[in-house]
Amino acid sequence: LVAFQADGTVTRVEDAGLRAAAAARVHVESGCRIEEKELRSIAAYMADELLKELRIGGATQHSDLLRTEPLRNRRDVAAITFSGGVSEFIYGRAAASFGDLGFYLAEEIRARDFGAPIACCNGGIRATVIGASQYTIQVSGSTILVSPLEAVPVRNVPVIAPRFKLDLADLDTNAVAAAAREALRRADLLDRDEPVAVAVHWQGSATFRRIDAFCRGLVDAVGLSQPLILVFDSDIGGLVGLHIRDELDLQVPVISIDGVELREFDYIDIGELLPAAGAVPVVIKSLVFGAR
Repeated sequence: LVAFQADGTVTRVEDAGLRAAAAARVHVESGCRIEEKELRSIAAYMADELLKELRIGGATQHSDLLRTEPLRNRRDVAAITFSGGVSEFIYGRAAASFGDLGFYLAEEIRARDFGAPIACCNGGIRATVIGASQYTIQVSGSTILVSPLEAVPVRNVPVIAPRFKLDLADLDTNAVAAAAREALRRADLLDRDEPVAVAVHWQGSATFRRIDAFCRGLVDAVGLSQPLILVFDSDIGGLVGLHIRDELDLQVPVISIDGVELREFDYIDIGELLPAAGAVPVVIKSLVFGAR
């Protein structure tokens, strides 16, 4: 709901985050600095609202944010389980903050008495929203590029899927850039302060000329201030990544992987390189919301 950098600079605030912050009397907006005590205040308010919803249901002023039907059967509860990104902190499976409220919300949840013990479940998912479908795959290490190796892991990176015209014999740099900018606009990410993952369905040959035109157009649109993350569905990730790093002399991290099919509005986690396999673990989160 509220994303921020290591120095506390807010990079993204969702509507629900704004509402929770306002209720906790914390001013927050993109670009401002937020203190740890303010993050804890927002998280404490959210935990209190969760407790109200679980105990008496429909009593909070934010019941309209529920993605499922309110709880109706309120018999004695033997245990409470959690699933999603925050649960990684609740159950002690993660310790480092990922630049959002998850760590603080988990601490506030653990500090409250929900009237039943918190139990661990075996089937939890790490996705950040209810309704997200997630699957994990392993990418072939022989056709990817991660430079430098410290560029991973990355987490919760939004995906754009530009409508590149890659079936042409000669690729137009300006057309590639225009398609990428349009995809950023559709996802409301033109003025972002965070990296995006560019999903590419490559078509045609992988000649130097075609790859060069593609890379220059893409870099022109996506910019040079954030790590460049490319995800291909065919075995060309390493080749394109090497071209960007060596021919364009980019000064930002480059992550170029393949063998993965993504859709617009997906989110992706890319883990650290697995030395034995020469691969990176990938988690894809597809957001699926029903109509209200």
